[in-house]
Amino acid sequence: MKLYFYLRTLIAGFILLTFVHCSKESSSEPGSGDFSPGEQVQQAFDTRYPGVTGVVWSVEKSYYVADFMLDAQQASAWFGENGDWRLGKIPTSYNEQIKPVVAEALAHTSYASWKVKEAYTLNRKELSPVYAIGMTNDHILSNLYFTRNGDFIKVIDDVNSRTDVPIVIPAILSQALDKLFDEIEIADISVIDVINSEISVGLIMDETYATAIFSKNYVWIVTFWNLTTETVPPVVLKGFRSSHYANLTLSRIRSMQNATNTTYLFYLINNNKTIIAEFNRDGVLTAVISRDHVMAKYLLNI
Repeated sequence: MKLYFYLRTLIAGFILLTFVHCSKESSSEPGSGDFSPGEQVQQAFDTRYPGVTGVVWSVEKSYYVADFMLDAQQASAWFGENGDWRLGKIPTSYNEQIKPVVAEALAHTSYASWKVKEAYTLNRKELSPVYAIGMTNDHILSNLYFTRNGDFIKVIDDVNSRTDVPIVIPAILSQALDKLFDEIEIADISVIDVINSEISVGLIMDETYATAIFSKNYVWIVTFWNLTTETVPPVVLKGFRSSHYANLTLSRIRSMQNATNTTYLFYLINNNKTIIAEFNRDGVLTAVISRDHVMAKYLLNI
C-alpha cells in the first residue's frame, strides 16, 4: 500500500508539471550553496522575506527556490525568472497559529490518532492559502491539507521537501470554471487519476468548500459540495440517522452532483478507516463505499 501511494504521488507530481512552466535542467545541485539568482529574483525575495537567515538558492525545474530559516524553522519560496513570486511554504505552529476549526476537522479524520510532526501555511499565487499538516504514525509521513475554514482538501502520503510546487492555472480551466461558478477562490488543483489525467479543483464559494472534477480536456464531470447536518436536506439526514451506520463517527457530509443526479455522502470512521454511506434524495441508502470501490479515487482521495 505504501508503495502504491508513493508511485501515485510520484506520477501525479510529474503530471502536475503541466500546470507549471516548462522544465529546464537545474544549474546547481539543491542545497549546494554556490548558486545565486539574478538581481530581479534576489530583490523580490528580499522584499517579501526581509531579514531571514540561512538562505540557500537552487533551481527546481523552471523556478528559483530559496530555502531559508524563519523563526528557527525551515521555510521555502519559489520565484519565476523575472522575480515573479509563485509559492511560499511558511512554518506555522500547530498549537498556536493553526485555527481551532482545523484541529477539530483533523480530529474527525482517520488520521486523528497520528502525531503532528510539522505544520505549514502554503501560499501560492492565484490560489487561496491552505494549511499543510504533516502527520506520522512512526512508519509513514503524510501531509493533510485544509482550508482556512477547516475543510479537508486531500492527503498525500510519503511526502518530501518538494511535494508542494507552484501551480499555474491554464486559461482553458479558468474559462470552464467561470461557466460553472461565480465568485470563487481556488484552493488546490491536483491530478487524481494518473491514467486518465482527471483533475480535481478545490474551490471556496461563499465560504463553502467544493471539489470539481474535470477530464484531462477540462470537461466538467462532477462537483462535490461540503455540507453540515444543518444544510443537508432533512429527509436525507433522517434516512442516515435511521440507518445502522449512524452509530459510527461522522467526519463529513458531501453532496455529489453531476449533470443528471445528486446524491449525499456521509463519511464515517470505522476501525480507523474511512467508509462512505451514500443516500439518494429520498434518504434511501444506495451504496457503501470503501477503498476497493470503483468511486474510491474520487471520494476517498479528495
